[in-house]
Amino acid sequence: MTTLPGEPKGLRGWLILPAIGLFASAIRLTFSLMRDFWPIFRDGGWPVLTTPGTPAYHQLWGPLLIFEIAGNSFFILANVALIFFFFSKHWRFPALYITMLGLNVLFVIGDFFMGNMIPAVATANDPQSVREMVRTLAAAAIWIPYFLRSKRVKNTFVKPGTTGTFHSTPGESRLTPAVPAGAQR
Repeated sequence: MTTLPGEPKGLRGWLILPAIGLFASAIRLTFSLMRDFWPIFRDGGWPVLTTPGTPAYHQLWGPLLIFEIAGNSFFILANVALIFFFFSKHWRFPALYITMLGLNVLFVIGDFFMGNMIPAVATANDPQSVREMVRTLAAAAIWIPYFLRSKRVKNTFVKPGTTGTFHSTPGESRLTPAVPAGAQR
């Protein structure tokens, strides 16, 4: 891979923040599963929430809890996989990271609205749910454009056998097609 002299390249600069975020998210979600969901099963909360006739029963508790556990488990695994792709500078990392951010937005919004369909959740006024939605939307709003436009990203995560040079002049496309090594333009 060749880049023009002075062009940013490598796992430094602003790319450090998504790396930290991947580690932090995997750890935070793991602790959340252990703190918030494990006690539901360990302490007998599941039958109280999901058995018709109990005071806390609502028909959406079961689907909501399964949705949250499955979604959080998926995002833990996705973060771990993305950590590997990041540090190996795999050319698919930017697309996978953008996809994960988009799926996370959909998951958090879906979880918020599904949760608010349960009266006990809707009346709880939990500021953490709103904070999580704002955090997720802000991360997507910042990092998706960065990964789409950054010279450093385009020069770091390069398909083997292609150049990662990022060229742009007024009126031209911001993306230059990858050129096989040894080929001339």
